[in-house]
Amino acid sequence: MLTVLAADFVPSRNGFPFPNWFPPGTPVVELPTPFGVIPIGNANGGLCGGMVFTAIDLFRYGQLPPPDPDRPVVRYLGGRLVDSFNLPFGFLKYYDWQRRPTTSRYALGLNVQTGVSSLTIDNEWPRVQMLLDAGQLAALGLVKVYSLSPREMGKNHQVLAYGYDLDDDQTVTLKVYDPNYPGDDGVTLSLNLQDAEAGRGVTHSREGESVRGFFLTEYRLAEPPLFGPA
Repeated sequence: MLTVLAADFVPSRNGFPFPNWFPPGTPVVELPTPFGVIPIGNANGGLCGGMVFTAIDLFRYGQLPPPDPDRPVVRYLGGRLVDSFNLPFGFLKYYDWQRRPTTSRYALGLNVQTGVSSLTIDNEWPRVQMLLDAGQLAALGLVKVYSLSPREMGKNHQVLAYGYDLDDDQTVTLKVYDPNYPGDDGVTLSLNLQDAEAGRGVTHSREGESVRGFFLTEYRLAEPPLFGPA
């Protein structure tokens, strides 16, 4: 078995100690204007992408996460959530993937629509593995729904991979920080890499086969404010 730890990242130390939940009415971002601050969005639905990107920011700058989601923290998380969607392309990628079938569709022997399983195994996993092998953290977008409705996009999720195990039977188990499970060092995502068209799902260690597929999100480093030690 091959084991890779990309960095000295531990969710219980380097992840946020609070869950991916915020009081109703908490804005995602606050837009300053000459007429005052305008709140935009509702963070009650979660800021997972912002938490993942900020966790990388803090780790890269040698800072520990703050203990509480006060207003400056939530403001920064909201901004990084927007960054995590890499608008418009990242946002559209979630929608493109969630409307695809798990296995590819063929007509007259031609591939007319590549499935989520094949995209994950053939396209995205090599990119994720390359990053982790290089000692870098990997932000992942998890596609959890199968729907044509854009309103369902909020059910998708983002996590942070910091290592993996690869068994002899080609089962990869990614070690991840999941903002929904603060302080939990045992969260993993598992997937067998053999036969991309077998239609296997991705097994979340805490939620079962709740993930259809995953892709690498386009992270760009940002310097975080000095929130203070956790």
